[in-house]
Amino acid sequence: MEFIINVIAERSVLRESLKGIIWTIFFNRLFGPITPVTNEFMNVSYPMANNLPDLDSLIDEKVNRILNQITEVSNQAKINVQFLSKSSNKKKTGWFGNSTYNAQDDLVVWESWLINVESLPLDQVSNGESKNVQTSIQNFANNLTRIYDIADKFKEHIPPITSLDSAPFPYKIIIPEKKSHHNRDYHTGEEGWGTYIKKILD
Repeated sequence: MEFIINVIAERSVLRESLKGIIWTIFFNRLFGPITPVTNEFMNVSYPMANNLPDLDSLIDEKVNRILNQITEVSNQAKINVQFLSKSSNKKKTGWFGNSTYNAQDDLVVWESWLINVESLPLDQVSNGESKNVQTSIQNFANNLTRIYDIADKFKEHIPPITSLDSAPFPYKIIIPEKKSHHNRDYHTGEEGWGTYIKKILD
């Protein structure tokens, strides 16, 4: 099952906004024992787990990569949070009953959160809060409500929990690689062949 979240935030507050959204998703999928704490983004509270420093570091790492992807040329990026479980399919066996499959192939995605990120430019304001910051706060609050509503409404697809770990299901945070403009010749075909023929003639 896939859910889509659209994060819109001014560049100066994008880091904390995105981190808060990702942490809220994870908080609702940490079914084991955790130490809950509350953090704030622009006076809007969101949940975290204080006893999972590795997860916090991973989220920071991925958020930093997103910020590095966003430039003046492109103000958009994507990030995908996936939760996995062991497949219910039976293992395939070969000759003499030997298993023919890798343990990692046994994992399937049971839930995916696709986060579309849009960075707003910095507002030049002399007094008061910028319009883009206000938009960032409203978007953050709306996304928290959406995540809570989804977590409360959609439960039937959650696999059986067989572990007492804080995070009983494996997870991934994936950032799709942006296509490089340097590959344009290869994909367009016509210009690519022209370059190839020119090299032969030279």
